[in-house]
Parts: sequence; structure tokens; C-alpha cells
Amino acid sequence: MAKYPYRILIADRNRHVREFLRRELTAEGYRVEVARDGRELLGKINGDDPPQLLILDLEIPYLEELQVWARLQECQPPLPVVIHTFLPEYPLNLTVPMAAAFLEKKGDTDQLKSVVAEVIKKNYPQGGTTAREKNF
Repeated sequence: MAKYPYRILIADRNRHVREFLRRELTAEGYRVEVARDGRELLGKINGDDPPQLLILDLEIPYLEELQVWARLQECQPPLPVVIHTFLPEYPLNLTVPMAAAFLEKKGDTDQLKSVVAEVIKKNYPQGGTTAREKNF
């Protein structure tokens, strides 16, 4: 179990993937929530207990319509995003603002867990508190 239960939000179009990743990351000691579309994603990042990391499938519904990228860029403190998608669907020169990492969906949860740990360590070197929490 992690010393501090980092909050992770998984936004994926496939409910089986959402639940599988939730189980895997919860077993690692993270506090995990899921969102099935851009509406739920925005509700959770703007809620009372926002995530510290977002794992995002680029194909979730309402991503473009709700201008999710623009809203994510407004987050203070910045929210690190791990893009978790079928990379062959996207050009090799794809650039996504705020992406801390790109990871191809291929069922390798060990790689995902490793990337999540690296991104958290890089973005929260002082431990579990975010800048938002330090201001209260």
C-alpha cells in the first residue's frame, strides 16, 4: 500500500478497461475514480477532491465538444495526464498539451503502474500534497 493514497482518475470509453485499471491501481495503494466521458471527467477534476493524476483515453465521448483540453490547461496546480490509448490510431508526431506520458493500450499493467509511479514521483516530489492543498 502506498504511503499516501494518491488520487488517480481514469477516463476511458470502455467500462471493462476502466474497472480493470481501477482494480489494478487500487491494489497498488492508489485511490482511484473513473469517468466514462468528458462530462464526468470535468465534474471530477472540478469537484471537492480532485485527482492528482489523470489517465486518459483520447477516444472518450465529449472530449472535443466540451473543450476538455482547454479546461485541463486551466487547472491549478497543473494536472499531469498519462495518455493511455491505441497509439496506431494517432499520427506518430501527435503532440498533446500537458501529456506527462504516452502509453499504448496493450494490457501491460506493469508498464502502466511503472509510468504512473514515475509521473507521480516527478510531479509530487514532496509527497502527497498538491499546491492546492498547501494553500488551505
